[in-house]
Amino acid sequence: MIHDHRYYREFISRLKRPAMAIGDATANSEQSLESYMSYGIGAGPDGRTVVQLHCGNMNGLHNCMNSGVLSCSQCSLIKYCSGRCQRRHWSKHRIDCEHPYMAERWEPEWMTQNRQPLLSNLRFLPSSLSTEVYKNVGVPAYDCLNLLDNEGTGDPTRNIKICMTSAGDIRNLVQTVNNIPDGHSGKVNILVNNSNAIVLNRMLVILCVLLNSGPAIEESAELATHLMYSVSLPETGGSYVRYCANLIYGEDSCDREMSFQVAIKTRGRGRLYSAQPASSIRRVTDMFSSDYSLAKATASMKNAVQDPFYVDDREKLVSTLKPGHRVALHRFWQTGILAPFSTDLKAFKSPNRLMFTPQGEWMGTNSAVNPLHGWDVAAVQQSGLESGCDPAGDIFGCLFFHIKSELREFAVRVKERDISIHLLQYDSRLLSKGISIGVLPEFSDASFDRVDIGDMSDRLSVTECLTDWAALLNRNNEKACIIMHSKKWHEETPMSIARDNPRALKVLTERCRRVSSVKPTLRPLFSGSQTRFSSRLLASLDAFVDHERAFLEYLDNQGAQSTCCKLGISLRQIHCVHPKRTGIPIHLVSQKLPNLSKEEFYEQFILGGADLTIRFAEFEAIASN
Repeated sequence: MIHDHRYYREFISRLKRPAMAIGDATANSEQSLESYMSYGIGAGPDGRTVVQLHCGNMNGLHNCMNSGVLSCSQCSLIKYCSGRCQRRHWSKHRIDCEHPYMAERWEPEWMTQNRQPLLSNLRFLPSSLSTEVYKNVGVPAYDCLNLLDNEGTGDPTRNIKICMTSAGDIRNLVQTVNNIPDGHSGKVNILVNNSNAIVLNRMLVILCVLLNSGPAIEESAELATHLMYSVSLPETGGSYVRYCANLIYGEDSCDREMSFQVAIKTRGRGRLYSAQPASSIRRVTDMFSSDYSLAKATASMKNAVQDPFYVDDREKLVSTLKPGHRVALHRFWQTGILAPFSTDLKAFKSPNRLMFTPQGEWMGTNSAVNPLHGWDVAAVQQSGLESGCDPAGDIFGCLFFHIKSELREFAVRVKERDISIHLLQYDSRLLSKGISIGVLPEFSDASFDRVDIGDMSDRLSVTECLTDWAALLNRNNEKACIIMHSKKWHEETPMSIARDNPRALKVLTERCRRVSSVKPTLRPLFSGSQTRFSSRLLASLDAFVDHERAFLEYLDNQGAQSTCCKLGISLRQIHCVHPKRTGIPIHLVSQKLPNLSKEEFYEQFILGGADLTIRFAEFEAIASN
């Protein structure tokens, strides 16, 4: 039960404020009144949303509200409306503009101290079940349907059923919905499952904030963006989140003995459903009824992110970035707020309780965190340019506008179409059995067009995953398939990849020393693994290694081939939904290695955090004769 009603009672009692004159609203009768009303939950002045980049001249009570058009030529982090504002703001901006990270030849502490780096011994990325915020799953968000390249648009009334058995956040859900072709009018049911109660309910609250009718979509998208990535929220936004939490969980949710179920009307024809054990939501409701202060929450985040024990992990990440991006990431570590660099953060007065335990402890990692990980950085940069940000520096401002744009598009599509989302919190093996016996009415026919099992095969065997879900494929759809990816496929054979091969750097170093075209001034860079250059080179070696044969051997060792024969499915030789590895367009079926420019590689694998060793597999039903 969420005991403290003060936060959302004040919100409910407030009248909506007109965002523009009524005359403007009546001029276009096709738009709903919602578009012209404001709940004041934005992060801008007076609760307005941040829709453009403002001048960076922020001096407390006299912030310049003109548009930022002139970028600082030294750092590209901030923009001003004029040279006059830039000069007035220099005393504050020089702290960032002249930060040591801005030096091209900046070096990590371990290099200046002439020692080996002390890095956390984490061989694999966190799983989708991890409660960590900002977790890098190693894969850019993707559309798990890819309708255009599969079923096509010949039947716009086609009903679609999708199952995401182990979704760690809503990124793939958003990408999938946003890529459904225009004109599709069929019913879409998407089942999203995660056995971790915190992860599942985090998604539920964010989707409720985004899809619940009330605030304008622009406001909801901005607040949902901060719920995903900021440790604090605008005060009114925090009140609205508590209101949504009460809408979901009610006042008697913790008194239920067995199960918790809720159905929330969205902006469109569909519904937002959730079903989970009643015991699972008790910690979540405790998170919202807690009363720790913003100061305590922020201190907990900073203590974790700035833990001196992990300084080498952070500096290793920073050393791979361009100077402007280093300072931008440093600012994010200091504030924990995803926003354009010039944003006045005074409005953020409420802790984001989705990121903290009921005691106010941050649920994040102690090592380097980067919210860019898991996003298409090229698209992020384009969104930033359209909103006035300079991607050369203010990359997190670009990310803010990009995520907000993606969430806004997602909410619009849910509003205009018949899309229902079902969030469940059950063990994936029990879930498949429950669906097969008709426990879920919407999926009683047990016929999914896509089953995305994510990284579940890293916890179960491939055989178990296929056995559980192959029978639930829609056999009437020849394009129906199971999608999986693995981060740990090389765990038993570490020599299959270059990253874990102890001989890789040694061989590379020796060969580079023999190459006559290497300038003598560069040869000292290959003197040992502690150098920034050689560490970065070693991390990228797998871009030049074709793992396909080794991955197929892994699948054979897992019994995939014999299991497929028993279940009437087969491993696809040519993928139709997602490429076999990141960095290769799905249409280039003969390409085995990423063929990227230096800048594209930096965007996708350095800034975006994509893992060069993750492999995808697709399994389709064998057509019956």
